[in-house]
Amino acid sequence: MQVRPVHGRILGKRYPQRNFRCSTAALLRPQHPTLAMASTSTCRLLRPSLASFQSDAVPSFLVPSIRCARFSTSPALQKKDNNSNRGVSAVRRTGLRARQTLSVRQKDFENQQLPTPVKVEDKVVGTQDHGLWDFFHKDQSLLTTPEELAKHGREWTVGELRSKDWDSLHQLWWICVKERNRLATEKLERSRLKALWGDHEGKERDVAVQKTMKAILDTLAERTQAYEEAVALASQDPTIDLSRTDGPQYEQLPYDPLEPETAEEEEERAATDAAKDVTSHSNEKLNLRGA
Repeated sequence: MQVRPVHGRILGKRYPQRNFRCSTAALLRPQHPTLAMASTSTCRLLRPSLASFQSDAVPSFLVPSIRCARFSTSPALQKKDNNSNRGVSAVRRTGLRARQTLSVRQKDFENQQLPTPVKVEDKVVGTQDHGLWDFFHKDQSLLTTPEELAKHGREWTVGELRSKDWDSLHQLWWICVKERNRLATEKLERSRLKALWGDHEGKERDVAVQKTMKAILDTLAERTQAYEEAVALASQDPTIDLSRTDGPQYEQLPYDPLEPETAEEEEERAATDAAKDVTSHSNEKLNLRGA
């Protein structure tokens, strides 16, 4: 068999060929390094299962580029950064390290004032006129008796709310919101205390409040629809300019006695004249009878 050993490697055709006989003794006991490496390459050629022919045909300057990295299922470790506070988290309860300290001192060491801790025995007292107290009863209690829950009037109707202005409807809406919040708070408190009273009365009161809120929405929907219809009619009137913002949008045209009457005005005048004729004719009949 003809092989091309050069410094123990099998390279391309540019190197001179040399005759070398592969024997069993040479494969088992190589006497020379070059011959041993050549015999190893020859055995690799004889047994392709050990190595492929493509790796033997690759030039030497491309050998480092085809090396593969080691296979691993574990993720790559991140490099350590220069952040000294890395790993300190209040959520994961990882505190300070052994050599890590925190300072609350200010830059002005002479005039610094350290914070004074608050006593545990001190009771926090809020303001009595706070806005959140509106979501509770006047006596700032959480529960009321069934008799007090049952003392409520009927709901507001749409006919009663049509005469109310925007501010009154807004105030009534927020009164209903606060009342529903109080009822929901009482319901949660009764479920926590496992109280078996007040649920029926609270539900009836909540239904009345919801009907009032629905009537408010229906009233506002009627006003919105009326406004849209008025805008549609005003857009067809030549005396109204809705795009004007620096003055009155409606300008009354001066009266012109020579202006021809419209069809509606002619019908109204004809009806008036007919009524006058009927009245005068009846008066004439009465006068004739009296004579």
